[in-house]
Amino acid sequence: MADGAYRWHGNAPAPDAAKIAEIDAAWDDAQVETFAEPVRAAAVERIERALAAARTGDLTEAAAQLTHARSVLDGLDPGTLEPRRGLAGLFDGRGARLKRFRGAWTRAAAGLSDTATELSGRVDAAARRSGALDGIWIEIRDTLADLDAYLAAAASRLAGHEVDEGDAPHPLAGRRATLDACRAAALQALPLIRSAQNADARAAEALKACAEGVTAWRDDWKDALGLGGKRPKPVRPDRERMIRVREDLTRHIDRALAELTASRARRAEVEGRMAELRRPL
Repeated sequence: MADGAYRWHGNAPAPDAAKIAEIDAAWDDAQVETFAEPVRAAAVERIERALAAARTGDLTEAAAQLTHARSVLDGLDPGTLEPRRGLAGLFDGRGARLKRFRGAWTRAAAGLSDTATELSGRVDAAARRSGALDGIWIEIRDTLADLDAYLAAAASRLAGHEVDEGDAPHPLAGRRATLDACRAAALQALPLIRSAQNADARAAEALKACAEGVTAWRDDWKDALGLGGKRPKPVRPDRERMIRVREDLTRHIDRALAELTASRARRAEVEGRMAELRRPL
C-alpha cells in the first residue's frame, strides 16, 4: 500500500473527515510511538473480553446431567407394570407392581425436575453470555471506525514522504504497521464472536427442548399412573403411551448430547483462533 493511500476493508465506511482533521490538528512529532495508543489498547482489551466470554460458561457441563437423566429413564420401564405369568404372578399382582412403580416414578420425577430447572438456568446463562458478546461485538466494531480514522490521518502524514537510499524510514510508518495489525485482528474477531454465539445457541436450544420434555414426561406419566388428583386412583396405565412419551424425551436428550459434543468442538476452535489473534498484540 502506498504511503498516501488507505483502502477501507470489507464494507467498512470511510472514516469521518472531521475526525481525521481533529487527529491531524493534534499531531505531535514527539509522540509518534504512542500515536493512537488509547484506541489500540481499547481494541486489544475488547478482544481479550471477547475471548474471556467465549471461554466461560461452557454448556458441555450439562452433559453429565443429561447422561444421568437418560439412565434414570432407562430404569423406568413401563413393561414392568405387567404382572408375571403363572404362579409368580399370584404373589406379585398388578396392584403391587403399580405401587412400586409409582414410588420409583415419584423419586425419579423429583430428580429430573431438578435437572430441568438446572438446564433452564444454563439456557438463561447462555442467553446472557450471548448478550454480553453482542455488546463486545459492537464495541469492537466502533473501535475499528476509530482505528480507521487514525490510520487515514497517518496515511495523510506519510503522503509524499520519500525515503532516500540509506535514510531511516519515517517512525510513523512502523507505528502505522502496528495499528494495521491491530485493526486486522479486531476485524477477524467479529465473525469469531458470532461463531461462539452460534455454538452456544444450538446447544442451548437442545437443552431447552430437554427441560420442556421433562415437564411433558412428568405430567403425562403422572396422569397415566393415576397420580393427577389429591389421591392415587386405581388405573391400568397405558404402557404403550408411556413408552412413547419416554422415547420422546430420550430423543431430546440424545440430540442435546450430540449438540453439546459439537458445541465443545466449535468453541475450542473459536477460542484457539481468538487466542492466536490476541497473542501478537
